[in-house]
Amino acid sequence: MMLGELIARLQQPDIAAGVLTTLEPEIAARIERRAAAESMAVADFIAGAVREFVDRADDDLWFQLLTIVREAGDPSLTAVRTILQWVVTDRRSPA
Repeated sequence: MMLGELIARLQQPDIAAGVLTTLEPEIAARIERRAAAESMAVADFIAGAVREFVDRADDDLWFQLLTIVREAGDPSLTAVRTILQWVVTDRRSPA
């Protein structure tokens, strides 16, 4: 699945749940806690976080992401996973 298609489908609970299962358990738990703290469904939180990154990331973050994704077997999933990890750590600047 291409990145744009995956991003467009992240709000679907089954797609978001599938992505969540590919994350490290601590990252997944952080995402679930952040979604709960904002009174959001996990799928809505994931979709919003990724869209916000796409809309607001600076060139440096895009370069970092492209460097990570370049060698990935599934670049789209790797990109989304990386963005979500950044969302729940202090590393991200947008969102």
